[in-house]
Amino acid sequence: MSNLARIEIDRDVADVAARRAAEEGMSVTAYISLLLRRSFERAPGEESVLAYDHLDGSGEIQIDREPGESEESFKQRFALYDSIFRRRD
Repeated sequence: MSNLARIEIDRDVADVAARRAAEEGMSVTAYISLLLRRSFERAPGEESVLAYDHLDGSGEIQIDREPGESEESFKQRFALYDSIFRRRD
């Protein structure tokens, strides 16, 4: 008996999953299993937040200053986002 289950998903979802799996160097099965595991591990009612890094053509992150934000606060926020979203080639 196999430890895999057959699931049906819409073609457009499968196409996106295949593309993203390839970008991550994973099989489609492994990629979808990872997504499902993450979903099941969340507590009931827990929200999920998708974060995207916004890079200009040079690969540098662009962080906009919040209205009224101090220089110190901006530098701290920039350092945090840089540590999270910086590309590690």
